[in-house]
Amino acid sequence: MSHEHDELAGHRALVTGAGRGIGRAIALELAARGAQVTLVGRNAARLVEVAREIEAAGGRAEKFVADIAEVGELDEFVGGMDVLVHNAASFAPYAALEDVATHELDSVFATGLAAVARLDGCVLGPMKERGLGRLLYVGSHAGAHGAKHQAAYAGAKAGLVGLMRSAALEGARFGVTANLLSLGLVNTERIQTSVDAKVRRRIIDRTPVGRMGEPEEVADAAAFLASPRASFITGAVLPVSGGLGLGLYPEQLS
Repeated sequence: MSHEHDELAGHRALVTGAGRGIGRAIALELAARGAQVTLVGRNAARLVEVAREIEAAGGRAEKFVADIAEVGELDEFVGGMDVLVHNAASFAPYAALEDVATHELDSVFATGLAAVARLDGCVLGPMKERGLGRLLYVGSHAGAHGAKHQAAYAGAKAGLVGLMRSAALEGARFGVTANLLSLGLVNTERIQTSVDAKVRRRIIDRTPVGRMGEPEEVADAAAFLASPRASFITGAVLPVSGGLGLGLYPEQLS
């Protein structure tokens, strides 16, 4: 049995949306467990900061500044990866679906679903040939239950589930697993700045553990699914949500 601190030694991992929040936390954790991590994102300065954090802790990191929604050299580069973490997402304005512009819808699905499928297509063949691969998808409770005034985001996250399970079926006989983390409310910069405080409070009230999750808690789950210890787990949707959605009356009633 591998020790956690070196269980990913010799593995190459790529994390999209790695410049902050959940992507940053996952990249740091994979590096701490021995993986060489490629950080992908659109903000070069943020990627530099995360790479410095990894290297300061004795890990290995490289940066790849790219918009994953655009076809480019990343498609060829990703084929050498043993672990691919799909974390990047795009959001449309908080609005009724009929008020969301076509280009905004296109952006959400291009980043959150179409690019994911494209990159899976680039990496799955080489993973099968090597007999090793981990595909991880950062999903959302919204993908199963919907989200009022965030229909495009919820739709893209729902699509990830079908994509993940299809990839799991295709890779299962070749040592390639595919799994999805279904997140509740996680304490990130994006959530703090883009979700109204009253909305956050309502979601927390409906979360049985009574708080938001932390990015590091998501990263722990991701690192486990990326590890050799998870070789018999594929096609799974793992809730990392504090129990959000459990029970008829999850709030504390007085």
